[in-house]
Parts: sequence; structure tokens; C-alpha cells
Amino acid sequence: MLRILAAVIAEPGLNPLELAERAGVSERTLRRDLIQLRELGYEVSYTGGYEVQEKLNLEGRSAPRSLGRVYEQQLDLLRKQLPKRLAAQVTEEVDSLAPAALASLFATAIERHAKGGA
Repeated sequence: MLRILAAVIAEPGLNPLELAERAGVSERTLRRDLIQLRELGYEVSYTGGYEVQEKLNLEGRSAPRSLGRVYEQQLDLLRKQLPKRLAAQVTEEVDSLAPAALASLFATAIERHAKGGA
């Protein structure tokens, strides 16, 4: 399920076959897991391709998805899908790896923008 969510966020607009392939699941598993993601509060919709819908604030603009909120949603999903012990082990590993991964993302973005890229 996390691979599906990651693929939808990373590549919005994928059709069902493409999304299933990116996530490494069958289309049947994809449909089942998308239902579960929606039940968990992820607003995954399909309009010419799958995407996660942003919630609108009072001014009618999309509310930014904060990193902390996304992290908490991922942890919640993890805890609901995995046995307690495994969820704790995965959480501990992610907590230890996240700072370096985030630093790498920042470095990549800085390099891209410094070169005049998008």
C-alpha cells in the first residue's frame, strides 16, 4: 500500500495499469489497496490518472502538505498494516535514515536550481 501511495505522489496521472506496475502489484490488489487508502483518509482520486487530492482551506486554495503531516500519515498507515513489532522496527529504521535522506533531497534540489533547472 505504501508503494502505491508513493507512486501516486511521485507520478500523479498514472493509469491503473501503470500504477500497478510502478507499485509492483496486480490491478486487483491496486483496487483493493486504493479502497483501504481512502478509508484511512488519503483522498486518492482518478480523473485521467490517479492523484492525491489536496484539501482546500477556507480561502479555496490547496492547503500545503506539511512534511510532518505526511510523515504522521505514513506512520499511521504502517501501524495499521503491520504487526506491532515489525512496525516498531520499520519506524526505528526510518527515523534513523530520514535525516540523511532529507539532506540528500535538499542537496539535489539546490544543485538543480543552482544550475537553472526547474
